[in-house]
Amino acid sequence: MGHKMMHFLMTVDVEGFSIPLNRCDHNTGKEVYETGLPRLLDLLDRHDIPATFYFTGKMAEAFPGSVELVMEHGHEIGCHGYDHSHERAFDVLSYDEQLSDLKKAKDIITGIAGRIESFRAPALRLNENTVRALERTGFRTDSSICSQRFDGPFTFGSKKKLNWLLAPRKPYFLSYSSIFHRGDSKILEIPVSALFFSYSGTVMRRAPNITKLLQKSLFMESRATDKPLIFLFHPNECLDAGNSVVANRRASYIQYLFSDVIRQRLKLKNLGMNALKLLDELFKSAKGYNPEFITMKDYRKSYGGLDEHRD
Repeated sequence: MGHKMMHFLMTVDVEGFSIPLNRCDHNTGKEVYETGLPRLLDLLDRHDIPATFYFTGKMAEAFPGSVELVMEHGHEIGCHGYDHSHERAFDVLSYDEQLSDLKKAKDIITGIAGRIESFRAPALRLNENTVRALERTGFRTDSSICSQRFDGPFTFGSKKKLNWLLAPRKPYFLSYSSIFHRGDSKILEIPVSALFFSYSGTVMRRAPNITKLLQKSLFMESRATDKPLIFLFHPNECLDAGNSVVANRRASYIQYLFSDVIRQRLKLKNLGMNALKLLDELFKSAKGYNPEFITMKDYRKSYGGLDEHRD
C-alpha cells in the first residue's frame, strides 16, 4: 500500500458460546442477541467505529434478527463457520466436510445479509484444506492466524497453533501447502494482532495493563511497517457472568487443573459492563494514534490485486 496509513480493524466473533458454562448454549445465543450485541453496537456507535462481525451459521439460523441488527448499524457481516463446537473445528474436518460446512453457513448468512466475503475459523482452527474450501465458496479474506501468539500448551488445538510463532506478521496470501507461509491462493490472510499475547477481549479482560503495553507496541510497529491492527472481541463478553464455573474434565488431572479450572476462572474476569468499560478505554487510547478504522472487506479492497503484492 502506497501511503503509511495505520489501519485498525475491529472484529467480532458472534456465536452462542456460554463463557460460564464453557459450551455452546441456545439461551446464551438469545442473550447475545438481546443484550450482548446491543451493548457492543452502542459502544461502536459512540466511537463511530465500523467492525466486521463473523457469525456462525447456527447463530444466524437461530437468531436471524441478530444479523439484521448488526447490518442496521452499518457493519460488515462475515462467516464464522457453521458450528462452534470443538468436534466441528476446521482443522479436524476433511476438505469435503469443510466445504459442506462453509456452503451451509454461507447460504444461511447470505440469505439474510446478501453477499459476504470475509471468514474467520471457529476457535481460529483451520488447515490447508480450508484454503481451497474458502476459494471454492467465494471468500476473499481469512483472519484466523494469530502471528507470534503463544497459545499455552493446554488449550484446544494448541500443538498445531505453535506454528503461529513462524507465521508472517503482515497480511499475506495463503499457501495451499502451508497456512503459515505466503503462497499463491486468492485468500488474503489478515492475521489477528499479537506479540506473545493476543490483541483480544480475552486478554484485555484478564490483563488490562498487558493489553495497554501490547497496543502501544502494535501501533509503533504499524507506524514503521504498515501492518494493520486487528482486535478480536466477542459479544458474549458483554454478558454478565453467573455464579457457575463449569470445566471440561480431561483424562489428565494436570490438564484438567490448568486448562479447565484455572483457565475457566480467568475467562470469567471482567465480563459484562466491565468488559465494555475496558473496551471503551481501549478505543479512546487507539484514537490517540489517529488510525483509519476499517472493515475487512474495505481493507481487502485497499490491499489491491493478487500480483501487485507478491513478495
